[in-house]
Amino acid sequence: MNDCPIDSTVRYFCKSCRFQKCLKAGMNADKIQQNRDPISSTIPGTSKTDIEAPSIDESVKKSMFNGPLYDFQTFIAEIRQIFSEKENFDEKLPPLRELEKGLEFIRRNQKRTNLDKFQILEEIDFEKITETRLNVIKTSATWLMYSEFFRELNEKEKMLILKTTWHVWGRLELLTVSVEILGEQVSSKKVVFVFKSHAVYLVEVFRNNLMELDPKEAEDVDKELQPLFFTVFDDVAKKLSILKPNLIEQAYLLWQMIWCVAGKILYGSHLEAGEQFLDSLSSDLHDFYENELRIKKYSERLLLMMSVIRSMQKTYIDIHRVIDHAHSFRQGFSMK
Repeated sequence: MNDCPIDSTVRYFCKSCRFQKCLKAGMNADKIQQNRDPISSTIPGTSKTDIEAPSIDESVKKSMFNGPLYDFQTFIAEIRQIFSEKENFDEKLPPLRELEKGLEFIRRNQKRTNLDKFQILEEIDFEKITETRLNVIKTSATWLMYSEFFRELNEKEKMLILKTTWHVWGRLELLTVSVEILGEQVSSKKVVFVFKSHAVYLVEVFRNNLMELDPKEAEDVDKELQPLFFTVFDDVAKKLSILKPNLIEQAYLLWQMIWCVAGKILYGSHLEAGEQFLDSLSSDLHDFYENELRIKKYSERLLLMMSVIRSMQKTYIDIHRVIDHAHSFRQGFSMK
């Protein structure tokens, strides 16, 4: 594939190479779609059930900084500092390995031992929820910088990608880590790992906090959250428990989640560069399966990974926007 003379910037390139790659991965020849854009932002599947990457609501674009929940100027300065970092990146690493290194870095302080003493909380105040949201945004920004493609973007484009993807990235990151640490408890008990050494019964936490709202407003918010909870716990968490993705696969999954949104807001040379970067990640994953895991037919794992992404796309409720728009939630954290 590396000797292919076709310019990799062409969207429909080397179908023969990709066809052979699919066969090696264990796919049936009659099931391979040969006339599909190989680096489309949508997830391959049947024509009737493919999920379009959702349009980005203006309120979602603003939700990262919306309302008086935190000090806007200080927070922006912290993000800009993260985006200005030029060290700690090893550009000699293959792109997927660099993203793997980024995951190791952002998770370095997580408590993964003495789980018998692990605390699972039913209540956390909204100051802690707000702190968690800010940490997710900063963690997302830090991890994105482990992408050479992302580092080459200007600050405006970096900020746009962060603002439109941090919530979906954070949702998948927290869920992946939760399943890795807590296993099937995530699905059965609706538990999510949110702090360095704490997890929460997520449904109970939200319902307890909804008690402070006007009854009608609480009912509306709860109704909006239920499809998200179903997707997170009864669908995605179960699939992740079956898949048990290694760190390389987790990095690939998380970037796919990023690109499902970012691929719709970039254009021109930046879109092409992003598509080439995604293709390089796919090649790295192929090499990882064949050369390190010695797996020749890995199509079942890929299909399960893509099913996780498709499920995450189905319910594009911005849980953080719901919180921001709940009157009592906003009032409780108005800056003095």
